[in-house]
Amino acid sequence: MSRLDLYIGKTVLAVTLLAWLLVAALEGVFALLGELGDVGRGDYALPEALLFVLLTMPGRAYHSFALAALIGSLLGVGGLAAKGELTAFRLAGCSPLRLARAVIQAGVLMVAAAVLIGEGWAPLTQQLARQIRAASLVDDMGIQQGAGFWLRDGVRLIQVGQSELDGSLTAVRVFELGAAARLVSATAVARARYDNERWLVEDIRESRFTGTGIELRVTERAVWPKLVDPRLAHLLTRDSQTLSLGELNEYIAYLQQGGSSAVDYQLSYWRRLAAPLSALAMLLLSVSLVLGRLGTQGAGQRVLVGVLVGLAFKLGNESFAHAGLVYGMAPWLSAFLPSLLVLLAGSWLLRRAGHAGGGKSRM
Repeated sequence: MSRLDLYIGKTVLAVTLLAWLLVAALEGVFALLGELGDVGRGDYALPEALLFVLLTMPGRAYHSFALAALIGSLLGVGGLAAKGELTAFRLAGCSPLRLARAVIQAGVLMVAAAVLIGEGWAPLTQQLARQIRAASLVDDMGIQQGAGFWLRDGVRLIQVGQSELDGSLTAVRVFELGAAARLVSATAVARARYDNERWLVEDIRESRFTGTGIELRVTERAVWPKLVDPRLAHLLTRDSQTLSLGELNEYIAYLQQGGSSAVDYQLSYWRRLAAPLSALAMLLLSVSLVLGRLGTQGAGQRVLVGVLVGLAFKLGNESFAHAGLVYGMAPWLSAFLPSLLVLLAGSWLLRRAGHAGGGKSRM
């Protein structure tokens, strides 16, 4: 890496990190304002609201990184253009592609750090934040925040009312089907706890349907070798944003194996994989814009353009995602298409800027 690459990279890196901090701070302020409506419910006070917003900040920062990268790169490279340094680089034989490469190299480092925060740290803090918020909003601290769920295991249909923080399940119902989908038995379990590779169940009420009537059996405690995969039960009660990519992929595989639709979760999975590409596409677009007419504008104008382009990209990203679900587009295509379009636009503008320079620049 040459001194020119280092100089441009340091400039873009410093301004982008500052822009990222400011954008994330604004996200946090708006999030806190949204939480004020729930302050006063149950035990949810201002300290809990502040803690909730603080714990969700890694995820919010990751989602806002593409916008921050665009604004930061526009300001950083635009600042070089405003001081005449960009023109000097061009006269010295530095091509637009070389400038873009220097910015992208710095961007790769920032994207790597953002991915570590967004995919390594954010899911854990998001889950903790939701648990703290829900525990404060309910009066009964014994109530678990996890939603109930249904699953199918062969001839059994299992309904779980709630999944508690310690991994135990409450209000469980097991329906066993026979030939021609006929109901053979219905079992209600008040509580089930997984321990030492087995399920300890309490307060069991089994109703078995025979040809002559219904047999009712009540058992206080029992040991079941099989009920629900405890790891799967943990995944089913969590929002997709609180799952790591590996956990989300595991959940998608389970849904597909059971014959359920996993399109929404596949889209979420691919969109998270496309997030780093989105940020790099924004960096390339910013360089091409600065090398055009935007390079002669003031910092305020560049910020305004960055915000507008970033919001347009976010709107387009959401539109493609929903359109893909409606029209049956492949989830990976819906996720990557907006970023690919931005890459193509940035490459075309960059090539145009190179031709406008008279073609005298060299790598």
